[in-house]
Amino acid sequence: MRAAARSLARIAAVAAGLAAMPALAALAAEIGRACDTPEHCLPQNQLRYYEVLRQAIGQHWQAPASAAADSACTLELTQSPGGKLVSVRTIQPCDLDPGGRDSLLAAARAASPLPYQGYQQVFRPVLRLSLRVAEPDDPKEREESRLKRWWQRMRDR
Repeated sequence: MRAAARSLARIAAVAAGLAAMPALAALAAEIGRACDTPEHCLPQNQLRYYEVLRQAIGQHWQAPASAAADSACTLELTQSPGGKLVSVRTIQPCDLDPGGRDSLLAAARAASPLPYQGYQQVFRPVLRLSLRVAEPDDPKEREESRLKRWWQRMRDR
C-alpha cells in the first residue's frame, strides 16, 4: 500500500515538473486532444483509409509464384465518390513482372467498389497506393523467395 502511494506521489511530481515546461505541456495537451474533433483525426483516418484499401485489394489478389516475397508495386487508382473504381494502372516503382502486374490490376478491379463509407472526409478521387507481396509462412518458401529476389537483382544489373 505504501509502495503504491509512493509511486503515485512520484508520478504526480513528474507530471508537475512536466507541466512547468511550456513546450512539454503544450505537447501533452496536443496528445490529449488527439481525436477530440474530426480535423485532429485526419492523419490517422488517412492512414487507416490506405490500410483498408490495401486489405480490400489484397483479399482479391493471390500473388503469382514468380513474385518474390517483399516485392512492391504502386497502383494509381482513380475512383468516383462511393468508391467505384474508374481506372487503375501500375506506376513505378513496381518490382512485379508483367503477369504479376496484370494479376494486381485484376484484383483492384475485383475489389470495386472500394471502401468509402466512413472515409468521406479523407476520400481522394486519385491516389497512389503501394502494395507488397507477403513473406511466406513456411521457412523453406521464405528462403526460396530470398533466392528469387537475389536472382532478380542479378538479372537487373
